[in-house]
Amino acid sequence: MEEKHEKKIIKVMAAIDGSPMTDLVLAHCARYAKMSACDLTLLHVIEDIIPLTGIPDTPLYKERKNEGMAILARAEKILKDQGVDCKTILMEGPVAQQIVNAAENSGIDYIFMGSRGLRGLKRMLLGSVADTVTKYAHCAVTIIR
Repeated sequence: MEEKHEKKIIKVMAAIDGSPMTDLVLAHCARYAKMSACDLTLLHVIEDIIPLTGIPDTPLYKERKNEGMAILARAEKILKDQGVDCKTILMEGPVAQQIVNAAENSGIDYIFMGSRGLRGLKRMLLGSVADTVTKYAHCAVTIIR
C-alpha cells in the first residue's frame, strides 16, 4: 500500500530592523519564497533600552511603536510588489531573545537576518544579535552580509 505524504510548507521568518541591511534580507527572502512557496513572516523587535511595556502611553513608546510598524509596512510592500505575501509581527524586548522566542513559538523552520558586522573588541565584549540568534535558535539561521 502506497503512503501519501503531504508536502510540508516551510515556515520562514525574516528579522528586520529598518537598516540598509533590511533590503538585502528582503531580496533573499523574496527569492527564497518564490522558489519554495514558504509561509513568510516578517519580525521587527523594538529594542528594550528602557522597558516601555509598563508605560505604553508615553510619547517615546508610541514613537518607537510607530517606527516599528512603518518598518514592517515598508518591507511588506516591497515583498508584495514582488508577488510575495507575508505576515508581520512587532515585538518589544531584548532583540536576540525575542527573535529566538518568536521563531520557537511560531514553529519557524528557517530564520533570515542581517549582520551589522560588529568587529573587534566591541564584538568580543557585547556579542551581536546575529551571533546570539545563531547560538540559541532551534532552527536554521541564514545571516545576510
